[in-house]
Amino acid sequence: MEQAWQMAKRLGKKLGKKLLKFILVKTAPVTLPLLGILLLMFLAYVLIFEMPKQAIADTWDNTTDRVASWFYGTSEKQQNDIFEQYQALAERWKEGLTADQQLQIEPYAFNWEWLAAVDRALNDPSFLETYGGTETKELTLHPEQTFKEVRPRFTWVTKEKVTTQQVVVEVEGNPNSPMTGPPSYEVRTIQTSVPVKLLERAETIYGTYDYSYKNEVSTSTTPSATGPLSTKVVEPRLERVETVEDNWKPLRHILKQHGVTRASDQDFLLEYWLSFLSDDDGSDNPMTDWTPVNGQLIWPTEGRDITSKFGVRIHPITGVKKMHYGIDIGVPTGTPVFAAREGTVIFAGAMGTAGQAVIIKHDNGLETRYYHLNRVDVLNGQVVTAREQVAESGNSGSSTGPHLHFEVRLSGTPVNPLLYFGYSESASSILTYRALNISVLIQWLNDRDSALANADVLRLIDQAAKSQNIDPYLLIAITGAEQSFVPRSNPSAEKIIRNPWNVFGNWKVGRGSMLTIGEAARIAAKTIVKLSKEKPSTVDAIEWLSSRNNPNGYYAADPNWWRNVSSIYQQFSNF
Repeated sequence: MEQAWQMAKRLGKKLGKKLLKFILVKTAPVTLPLLGILLLMFLAYVLIFEMPKQAIADTWDNTTDRVASWFYGTSEKQQNDIFEQYQALAERWKEGLTADQQLQIEPYAFNWEWLAAVDRALNDPSFLETYGGTETKELTLHPEQTFKEVRPRFTWVTKEKVTTQQVVVEVEGNPNSPMTGPPSYEVRTIQTSVPVKLLERAETIYGTYDYSYKNEVSTSTTPSATGPLSTKVVEPRLERVETVEDNWKPLRHILKQHGVTRASDQDFLLEYWLSFLSDDDGSDNPMTDWTPVNGQLIWPTEGRDITSKFGVRIHPITGVKKMHYGIDIGVPTGTPVFAAREGTVIFAGAMGTAGQAVIIKHDNGLETRYYHLNRVDVLNGQVVTAREQVAESGNSGSSTGPHLHFEVRLSGTPVNPLLYFGYSESASSILTYRALNISVLIQWLNDRDSALANADVLRLIDQAAKSQNIDPYLLIAITGAEQSFVPRSNPSAEKIIRNPWNVFGNWKVGRGSMLTIGEAARIAAKTIVKLSKEKPSTVDAIEWLSSRNNPNGYYAADPNWWRNVSSIYQQFSNF
């Protein structure tokens, strides 16, 4: 029986081989050309699509192979610096703009990898023959021309921020009078007007967006020997962002000019180019096993893991520093996203590299932003309540993985969102001196058109901080909160620079107007030391400087002052 079974198996194998051979022989005229076509299609896909992508991603072992793969299939002279050319060109998208202006257009940041991919595709006959034919037989790159076609363009409007402030001024007596006595004081009102450049229109490859603003008033009071002193600030705040054009219509128009007329072909190219966008968020300085505490804001989603924190990030290879204006919360696509507070939706839709986005305006200059969404559930102008679902998280825009990018802005300035959820950095850092990196700080301040970008001025600030053993970067952060780093465009910049901390009330009148920057810096430093005493272990060190529970007084009346200072101070953590 066993022998019969073995014989049957051998016979089955023999017949199976013959049958397979017969089938292959008979079908060869069909299968071999088909396999050949599939192989050619695969090779064409690799050469046309994958090799350029790998070249941009720099996955090759050496520069020669990388450049060769980029220029594959062309007799054009290879340029070893081609990728540096694209990077230099792409950086020009923001040339001539201040740091504040760059912050406003951050969702439309231009990506050099994307520019390179578009330039190669639009000038590669392998692509264009697919979309209607061309007489061009060789790849001829035109980086400058392509950049001019696809770069974003912005229109700006100048508005005024007006501050009206009461200050106490010592009144001198009659010098000819024989009577002497204690000095007398009176309250005076001063007004300062600062021009502010605001984004009015953004024309980008994604679409066109119009920005509108509305003047809003905020008031605060501070105690004095003569009674409460009031400060009123009237400043323009973002009211609405309207989508004039969307769905990549500007880029589709460019594609039509290059012969790509069918919508399906445009969709394919757009999808392909999107894969070149680098992740502006990424994963950096993560936090896990952290539980947020809801207070003024409620946590905007169901996830808790912070994959990237707020603050300056350093690229591990290039060493380039870049500010991350929010936090990234690692959640799967489709996770509910909630309004962190009641407010009005001022934008809902696609917004450049932010992908599908929602922006909600709250009271007191507060604004929350939600980026890289999979779906938007609200409309522009809609009033929402806290905890109301406004979207689902996703992976849209410049993102390489599902997450929610969450931002909090005060009067347009990003602050660390975690400060609203019970998070606190180490309290001891502000009372420990560290020398200013003056060359790096000058560059950072120059980007903000700051009159503080002066080596002599910064040395005086550094010396004052050293004398009191505090961090001089905190003094710089306070000037940011108090005077927006004293922009050179302010007509009173030369006077403000002497007392940008508003010690003794104000830089414009009274004792505060008579100080030098060294004197004002030492007074501000001593004030920080004084206000830091008796700080409870559970309270943030900078918050304590302006807390109403501080028995030593408080630095500023504005309840958001400490958040603004903390936000700026964190940007200096890697300086």
